[in-house]
Amino acid sequence: MAEEPLRGHPVTGISPERLPRPRGRFGPLRREQRGTALVEFALIAPLLFLLIFGVVDFGRALDYYNQVTQLAGQGARAAAVNRNPDGSALSSANPYSIQQQLVNTYTKQPELKKGIVACITHVPSGPGDYVTVRVSYNFHFLPLISAATSALGGGLNLVATETERAETAPVDTNGNPTYALGNQDGNMTGCS
Repeated sequence: MAEEPLRGHPVTGISPERLPRPRGRFGPLRREQRGTALVEFALIAPLLFLLIFGVVDFGRALDYYNQVTQLAGQGARAAAVNRNPDGSALSSANPYSIQQQLVNTYTKQPELKKGIVACITHVPSGPGDYVTVRVSYNFHFLPLISAATSALGGGLNLVATETERAETAPVDTNGNPTYALGNQDGNMTGCS
């Protein structure tokens, strides 16, 4: 049989003892295989970590977008029934209480609380008209991901808008308006 003489020897048919030895100063190092796994990992590790942290950051962005959407729906529903999001009555003394409650009470993460903007962009003139609430947040990626995705301008602008039909006029018993256009600070910054 032809296979019999090769048994126990490499495919070349030459025993390891008979292979030519590398010459020169680094000859013994060229035959050594130790450390190759470390070098290969060092080459692949940046891409691996970029992928892992990218997935984690995408999860954060998706969670924040979900919260922004929930806040817009909650604010629009509260404005449609002329109540605060917690169910308390609106007062003409603070026409921005809906926006303030959305940001201060119903926003869960501290990072989200710092940069979120809740706006009422359309106030209904009476029952049957519509009210629109817009909630936005400028999401910033982790530094590693931000460097890799610099084409996105350093972040994503997460925006959710909810429009509902008003069930009551946005006025109190004296006819004064109970909520107004603008964000939680009483201006139109971030509302467009």
